[in-house]
Amino acid sequence: MKNRLFSILTALLIALPFMNCGLPPGSMEDPLDDPQQEPQQARLHDEAKGSNKKDRIEDIAYSPDGTKLAVAAGNGIWLYDAQTGQELAQCAGHIHKVFSIAFRPDGEVLASIAGGHDGTIRLWDVHTGKNLRTFKHKVWNGAAWDVVAWDVAFSPDGKTIVGGGSNHKVCLLDANTGKLLRTFTGHTGYDYSVQNVAFSPDGKTIAGMGGHSHTVILWDANTGKLLRTFPGAANQMSQNLLVFSPDGRMLASGQDPMTIYLWDVNTGKHLQAITNIPTFFRANSAFSPDGKMLLLRSKGYDIGLWDVNTGKLLRTLTGYREKNPLRRDRYGRYIWSDDAPFVFLAFNPDGKTIATAGKYSVHLWDVNTGYLRKIIQF
Repeated sequence: MKNRLFSILTALLIALPFMNCGLPPGSMEDPLDDPQQEPQQARLHDEAKGSNKKDRIEDIAYSPDGTKLAVAAGNGIWLYDAQTGQELAQCAGHIHKVFSIAFRPDGEVLASIAGGHDGTIRLWDVHTGKNLRTFKHKVWNGAAWDVVAWDVAFSPDGKTIVGGGSNHKVCLLDANTGKLLRTFTGHTGYDYSVQNVAFSPDGKTIAGMGGHSHTVILWDANTGKLLRTFPGAANQMSQNLLVFSPDGRMLASGQDPMTIYLWDVNTGKHLQAITNIPTFFRANSAFSPDGKMLLLRSKGYDIGLWDVNTGKLLRTLTGYREKNPLRRDRYGRYIWSDDAPFVFLAFNPDGKTIATAGKYSVHLWDVNTGYLRKIIQF
């Protein structure tokens, strides 16, 4: 009897890994069809661990009223008081690195986009850090499902979200339901991702940069019609940088290494070139609120403010040093990092403060005096 019972238990243990426990065939491997659904176990695992672990910084963004600063680091997002640096809320739920964040124009909601096996766009309550909605949009590339996973931006009215990702596509989603409204195409080349997207301030135009040549394409946001193409350069070290001026008349892009171009949006005319800008794969830039200056990395550890009309360097902010929290000496003290600094840059909408982020810290600077007001250490 004991031998028979032992044989039955042994057979059950061997068969257990191959049983689907009542799940429909293929459900263990099929991609998610409902943008609101996600694996429960993965979500719980991330919310249990991700909210307290700060990793390398991937993006920063000011709220429209300039009172909050959002910092994406690893698979989490932290919200700070823009003046004091006090932590206000944490957003946890992504199961892969967050590549891009953007505030809704009313400042009440933050959008984030993550890559890899996550591939979701998530909306967060900026006061509590609560995950309000999760969208997972998939694109068929002919052989497999790709996801929108590189860059995200709200329309000026807050009703739609544009996301850049795989298979040369830019997708426009309904901000409330996640429904795919429109797909924008035109990028080509073997590097099939669209790394940067942007809405024009009037909401009528969408810009996307992608492909091996870092070509910039403008589309009509309502019809999807291709309006204009700005040439790129076949160089993998080109700047991934794309931003509209506040009045929507200019577009700054970084197709070439060490050079930022300014274009007339309506005519496609090349207006200005700013040279000798250090190349970094995911560096960004920002126009001043009045549209007269462009914030960029300068040589070495400096930050530069350039005149958009002349291309001349107006002001340099110096004095940066970053502590690497992953490296300490034998006495437990931080070791100063020699890694490339200031990848992510943002102007406070009040025009008085600049936020710059390296890999491990965010620095807040006074625009007029160049004084370093605050360091938020990760």
